[in-house]
Amino acid sequence: METKQTRTTTARAKPLAMAEYIYTPQQAGNPWSPSDVDRLESIDATKFAKMTEACRFFYRRDPIASTVVNKMVDIGINELIFHKNGLTDNEFRVFKAIAPSLKEFAECMALEFLISGLVFPEVIYAPLGKESLKDLGIKKYEMLTLPENMWLRDPATIIIEKNMLTDEPSYYIEVPEDIIYFIQHKGQYQSGKWDVAMYEEIKARYPAFVLAVEKGETTLKLENDNVIRRRVLADTGYPLSYIYSAIESMKHKRNLRRMDYSIASRAISAIMLVKLGDKDFPLLEKDGDKQLAQIKSQLAWRNTSDRDIERIYTLYGNHTLDISWVFPPLEALMDDAKYRDVNQDIIFALGFPRILITGETEKSSTSDPQYATMSPVKTMDNFREKILGVLRTIVKDVSLRNNFASVPIVKFAPLQLSEFAAFVAALDKLYQAGNLSRTEYDKYFGYDFVDEVEKRADENALLKSKGLEEFAPTPNSRPPVGATTPSDGAPKDKTPTKPDKTPSKTE
Repeated sequence: METKQTRTTTARAKPLAMAEYIYTPQQAGNPWSPSDVDRLESIDATKFAKMTEACRFFYRRDPIASTVVNKMVDIGINELIFHKNGLTDNEFRVFKAIAPSLKEFAECMALEFLISGLVFPEVIYAPLGKESLKDLGIKKYEMLTLPENMWLRDPATIIIEKNMLTDEPSYYIEVPEDIIYFIQHKGQYQSGKWDVAMYEEIKARYPAFVLAVEKGETTLKLENDNVIRRRVLADTGYPLSYIYSAIESMKHKRNLRRMDYSIASRAISAIMLVKLGDKDFPLLEKDGDKQLAQIKSQLAWRNTSDRDIERIYTLYGNHTLDISWVFPPLEALMDDAKYRDVNQDIIFALGFPRILITGETEKSSTSDPQYATMSPVKTMDNFREKILGVLRTIVKDVSLRNNFASVPIVKFAPLQLSEFAAFVAALDKLYQAGNLSRTEYDKYFGYDFVDEVEKRADENALLKSKGLEEFAPTPNSRPPVGATTPSDGAPKDKTPTKPDKTPSKTE
């Protein structure tokens, strides 16, 4: 007789399949390495090169930072206006010709001012012949000395030492290793290529620099009176970048994006769990290996194509086969509220209104554009005035090098960020009061006064030749005195009639 204990012993002795799993590593293509962890601590301002590198990184990668900086440059650096200030017409045309290159240089300075906070401009002058001057639109001059190259030094290579006597620091440049190698090997790059012509040109233009590098000096003092620094604290000579205060928030935002990318990559490479058998129908050891081999063989067909993911694939198995997918929790990926606060912190740190970024406010009818634009206008006025100091120096050098009669006055066009209707009303009052010329009045609306006068003269001549009125007729309107009125298709004689001099009876 079979007892309960006998049945239990028999069940336990029954050979069952051993637990088995297969791990297939897949490359998810994560662009971040473990050494690329963004930590939230602040960057020490004295480590200026590291701070500049971080600011450049987030300017290139963060959409809010790049949009704000680009808009500040695009709005702040507008048209350059020159006043003759005693120049002749030909001399004044020279400055109008170089105005586009000066404006482009001003944009470069504004961009560097906002990103790193340190602008180190360099200008190289050279004589230009008649043909080169014609290309610039300059005539009646055989030769002029004009800026040939205007560029900015890399602020990450600048070393600033505070002066113990004045507030003007001393600037030094750390010569890069590739330039040292190039000069010491007289025109040979580290890659082995040669450029002797470039070496000779550098030696001709900067003989003292080449001599110092050949002697082994790696740090050289720079003399430049046009250096622009942003805000400087008392404990360091290095300036603070415009986007420096937003770096911590942008690092936090990047960590959130890394988390989303990690979740998304795990969702794409989800685990497919295949189970054979259950508690009621266990997989037997003698048949288990064979059945597992068949399932593996069928699944292996999915990897025969170039694509790892197929929409439909066929798998054969009995009722004990169970396939399930293991996904990570996707709630954090789908919820975008985590970016709301950090984006708001970035906008607050940059001090730029949302209405100028996206053209709308966070909530309707809650922002006055007049007050919202006050902060960015002050910031733009600040770097515009600093940049104008450099441009005035360039304009003065051009006048002195070419013996012009005077130095022109240069300035930027006024910023226009107020409501357009209010701006037009104020503009019209200035014009009606005689305090604004027709040329400036037309310019604000995108027209050129001289061109419009010529067009009007051509139109009037055409109307007169066709016998048409100069002004469009209106209902019940009388023709203006002296206006041409057609009669039978021909213009009437405009000769005025003599007044009747016969005295009236009352006289």
